[in-house]
Amino acid sequence: MSDLLNDRQKTHGDYADTASTAQALKDEMRRGKNWKNLDDMQRETLEMVATKIGRILSGNPHEVDHWKDGAGYFQLIVNACNAVECGPTRPHDAHSPETPAPAPPAFVVPGRATLP
Repeated sequence: MSDLLNDRQKTHGDYADTASTAQALKDEMRRGKNWKNLDDMQRETLEMVATKIGRILSGNPHEVDHWKDGAGYFQLIVNACNAVECGPTRPHDAHSPETPAPAPPAFVVPGRATLP
C-alpha cells in the first residue's frame, strides 16, 4: 500500500494540499447562483473536475491523465445533453448553498462501533 501511495503522491501531490485546494473550489462552486439549477450529473462533474484541478495544482501539472479525466467528465455531460434536450433532468435542491448536505449514511464495520 505504501508503494501505491508514494506513486500517487508523485502525480497527485500531497493529499492534504490537494484536498484543501479541491474543497476551496467546491465551496466557491456551491455559492454560484446556478448551483441550485444543476442536476446531479452536472454537480458531480463540476466536483470531480475540481478534484482534478486540485491534483494539477498540488501534484504534477504535466500528468496528462488529470487533463484527460477532466475532459472526460465534461464529455459525459455533452453526451447527456446530446441524448436528450439539455437541461436539468433531475434537479437536486438538497445540496444548495442554503441547505446543508445530508449526513452521510452510517458506516458499520462488523465487530466495531458505528462511524458517522
